[in-house]
Amino acid sequence: MSSISTEAKVGLFVLVALIILGYMSFRVGEKGFGLKKGYPVHVVFDNATGLEKDASVQIAGVEVGRVEDISLKDGKALVTLRIVPNVRLEKDVQAKIKAYGILGDKYVDIVPGTLGEAYIAVGGDIVRTEQQADIDKLLSELGTIAGDVMEVTASLKNSMGGAKGEENIRAIIDNTRAITEDLARIVRQNDAKLNLMVDNLSEASSEMRRTFATLNSIVEKIDSGEGTIGQLVENRDAFDNLNQTLVSLKGITEKINRGEGSIGKLVNDEDTVDNLNSSLKSIGKSMDGIDRYVSKSEQFKTFLSYRGEYLFDSGDGKGYIDLTIRPKEDKFYVLGLVTNPNGRLTVTDTTPAGGATARTETWERDELLFTAQIGKRFKDIALRGGVFESTGGVGVDYFALDDRLQLTFEVFDFGSDRNAHLKTYAEYRFLKHIYLSAGWDDFISNEGGDSPFVGFSIKFEDEDLKYLLGSVPMPN
Repeated sequence: MSSISTEAKVGLFVLVALIILGYMSFRVGEKGFGLKKGYPVHVVFDNATGLEKDASVQIAGVEVGRVEDISLKDGKALVTLRIVPNVRLEKDVQAKIKAYGILGDKYVDIVPGTLGEAYIAVGGDIVRTEQQADIDKLLSELGTIAGDVMEVTASLKNSMGGAKGEENIRAIIDNTRAITEDLARIVRQNDAKLNLMVDNLSEASSEMRRTFATLNSIVEKIDSGEGTIGQLVENRDAFDNLNQTLVSLKGITEKINRGEGSIGKLVNDEDTVDNLNSSLKSIGKSMDGIDRYVSKSEQFKTFLSYRGEYLFDSGDGKGYIDLTIRPKEDKFYVLGLVTNPNGRLTVTDTTPAGGATARTETWERDELLFTAQIGKRFKDIALRGGVFESTGGVGVDYFALDDRLQLTFEVFDFGSDRNAHLKTYAEYRFLKHIYLSAGWDDFISNEGGDSPFVGFSIKFEDEDLKYLLGSVPMPN
C-alpha cells in the first residue's frame, strides 16, 4: 500500500480545519452570542445613517444587545434592538447613535434611567432619543467657515503685505514699546504716592471699623433699654403710656365726630362753618400782603458747610467752613474761614538809605484765611467773585444731575512774580448731607504748591440746623 504524500496530508488538514471553522461560524452567527434569546425593543431615530444590522447596543461601554432590524416608519428610522434577557431597561432610558471615533462603526448607546421606575415591556418602545451629529452638515459648515477664514486672510494680506504693511507693523511695535516704557517710568516715579494712597485707604478702613463699632454700641444700648427708643422697645410702662395716649386721642376724635365741644361744632355744624368762612373772607384781603411776605421769606435760605481736603503731595490737610446766605434763588453770599497748611505769602520791599530795594518773601504758615464772596446763578452755571483765601479772585460752578454733581474752577491770588492760584475739583452728593470731592489745587504753581487732593463735605440747610439745635438738650 502506497503511503500518503506530505502535500496530501497538508491539504487534508486544511480541508478539515475549514470545515470546522465554517461550522463554528454558522453556530455563532445563529446564536448571536446568546442575543437571539433576548427580548426586542423598538426606538425611532430621525436619522440612522451609518448604523448597520447586528451593530452593538451598549450601556456604559458594556454590550447588552444587538441591532436586529432597521426599517422605515413615517419618514424616520425604526430600529429594533434585541436586549439580553438579564438586562431590564427603565421607561425613561435614552438612546443615542454613536461612533467609535470620527470614522468608526456606529453603535447604539443607552443611557440608564431612574432606578425604581417601571421597565419597558417586551416589544416596547424607547421614547427618549438623542440625534447624532450630521457629518455632511458639519462638513458643509466647516467649508463655509474655511471660506470666511480665507477671505479674512486675503484681507489681512492686502492690508499688511508689502513694504507699507511691514512699516505699519514696525510702527505699531515701536509705539507699544514706547507706551510700555512710559508706564514703567510713571510707576517708578509715583511708587511713593501709591504707597501713601494705600496707607490712607488703610486709615479710612480703620475709621469705618470704628464707626461700625459705634453703631453696634448704639444698637446694644437700645436692646438694653437705654435712651428713648430703648425705653419704648424694652420698657413695658413706656409702651403702656404711649398706648394710653393713643386711646385718649381716639376718644377725642369720637367726641369731635359726635359734634361735642367747639371743634365738634366747627366740624359738624354747617351754620358755624358758614360764619367762619365769611369771617375768613373778610380778612383774606388783608392777608395778601402777609402771604407775599411769607413767600419771600421762604425763598431766603441759609447753608452751613464744612469741607476737608487731603493734599497728596504735601500730606497735609486743608479745611473750609462756609456760611452761604441765599436771599433769592439766583443770588447768594458766601462767608467762610480756611485753614491752609501752606499759609499765605507776604512780600515786603525794603529800601535802605542810598541802597537798592530788597524784596523779602515770607510764608505765614498755618494762618487762618477768610472768604467773602458774592455770586449769581444762571440755570446750571453760577459765577462768584470776591475774596478767596484772603486774596481776590473769581470762580465758576457747573451743576448737573439735579445739583448732585458740581464742577468748580477758581482762580485767585494774582501776582506779578508768580503764577495765579488755579484750583479745579468735582464734588458729588452720595448721601443727603455727605459729599465726596476730588481735584487739583494750585496746578500751575511755580513754587511747588500744586497737589492732587480728595475730600469730603458735610452741608446743612437752615431747616436741618433748626432740627439739630432743637434736639440739643438744654440745661435746667
